[in-house]
Amino acid sequence: VKIFHDMADIGYKATKKVYYYGFKVHAIVSDDGYLLDYAVTKASVHDAKETTELMANAHPVNHYLLGDEGCLGKDLAFKLKQTGYKLWTPYRKNMQGAKEHN
Repeated sequence: VKIFHDMADIGYKATKKVYYYGFKVHAIVSDDGYLLDYAVTKASVHDAKETTELMANAHPVNHYLLGDEGCLGKDLAFKLKQTGYKLWTPYRKNMQGAKEHN
């Protein structure tokens, strides 16, 4: 904590309802497993913010993106759709169509 006090900070994982201290690694990986781009940020940086920046650098060939629960949100999906990408994310229990989603 003393070494990284000016670089690290506190993040929150909403799905597990826990706080943590440190860093976050954001990565874009191709469908065949190659690392296209990554970034290490403070723990408090939201996944959606970093995703748009990584996408601007990586330009994946496949236009379908698979994201985790950190990528949920209409704003990110809309931004990616404008650049020609379709974002797939897990559904929350209370989301419309969640029961039909596989």
